[in-house]
Amino acid sequence: MKKFISVLTLIFLLSGCASTKQYVQNSDRNNSGNNYNNETMAQIYVLRPSSFGSAVTFKIYQDEKFIGELGPNSYLSWQVDPANGKIEVISKAENYAMIVITPEVGKTYYIKQKVKMGWIMARTELEWLKEEEALEMLKKLKAPEIPNLIQ
Repeated sequence: MKKFISVLTLIFLLSGCASTKQYVQNSDRNNSGNNYNNETMAQIYVLRPSSFGSAVTFKIYQDEKFIGELGPNSYLSWQVDPANGKIEVISKAENYAMIVITPEVGKTYYIKQKVKMGWIMARTELEWLKEEEALEMLKKLKAPEIPNLIQ
């Protein structure tokens, strides 16, 4: 009986859902209170359209700046200033994945976060998304939680 309870407890712990939290100002165009400026800024979305590995969040960075924690069926969205040149969008897990962007004013970049099996924990992979595919995915994804201190 003890073994059964231990296994059941482990299943509940591993099946818990990780939430998405964003620690920079959200600039989602669909957000009613946004201040997205397509005349001076570029927009980046990182989407995780899968629930695979739902107990795991991935840490997302822009260069050295921590953007947020990306959970299942959700996304992160923020603005970048193209005047600053190339940036790296990095996802960290058991490994790390990176995409380099040279942002252009008014352009939106869509990146898909993929979850892979790892040795100790989940592995990460990033890939480009076409705008049409990304916009369809965004309709089904949850917006990130944003702590009160940055709203």
